Amino acid sequence: MKLWEIMGELHTIFSPRIAEDWDNVGLLIGDNTREVNKVLFCLDVTEKVVQKAIDKNIDLIISHHPVIFSGLKRITNETSHGRKLLKLMENRIAVYSIHTNADFAINGLNDFIMDKLNLDGEKIIYNEQKFDDYNPIKRKMEHVHGGLARIKVLNKTMKLGDLLERIKDSLGISYVRYVGDKNAYVRKIGLVTGGGSSFLHDIADKIDVFLTGDLRYHEALDALEDGKILVDVGHFESEYLFVDMMEKEMSKFFDGEMIRYFEEEVFKLG
Repeated sequence: MKLWEIMGELHTIFSPRIAEDWDNVGLLIGDNTREVNKVLFCLDVTEKVVQKAIDKNIDLIISHHPVIFSGLKRITNETSHGRKLLKLMENRIAVYSIHTNADFAINGLNDFIMDKLNLDGEKIIYNEQKFDDYNPIKRKMEHVHGGLARIKVLNKTMKLGDLLERIKDSLGISYVRYVGDKNAYVRKIGLVTGGGSSFLHDIADKIDVFLTGDLRYHEALDALEDGKILVDVGHFESEYLFVDMMEKEMSKFFDGEMIRYFEEEVFKLG
């Protein structure tokens, strides 16, 4: 399958139009006319990922976090970032990144993680967006559907402590950080994967508890004093299942080899 054909399908599923303005998504490295037989999915394009891709003769890496995020003035072997980019280009490995458009898309990462929790209730898309947009690769108009956050309104309340255990079991993680009383009852659960604290104030009056990653001390302290409940799932922990989601979505149109790469957590517990 040609890379440009894959890009057309990914544009349909995860429209770049719903990515944040500051984001950098799409084909970041590569020749879109190349044939793609092997794809590797990852959260971050680390040096280990690049070496794995070289060893496995990968044609395309699909990452969640963009391998090129802000302006580059030079690419040299003097930095780890430069070395990665040089190796990718020297080995003709393309990189396509799907970041906030993967989070916000219908059946994207926010939906995938919320559904993983297997909670009974109605799922609401906060700040829902529906519009038609032109797909320049397929050369046709397509319907785009997304939203910034997900809210699950449970059929019946549950204790925060039980929700914490559900999160750990469902996502396969050993711990979460939280602000609030474990014995408090919650019914309306908000979720934004990754570092989604900037969305907290937008939906605070619509939820009982907010799930995200990368919560800062003063954000947590303010929430505690305001009587709010927060759960810091972890940035990595809330997004590493991106690789599972991508395998599921790409298997619908790609019949080549697909490899899921799970990097180790960045932070270790001492």
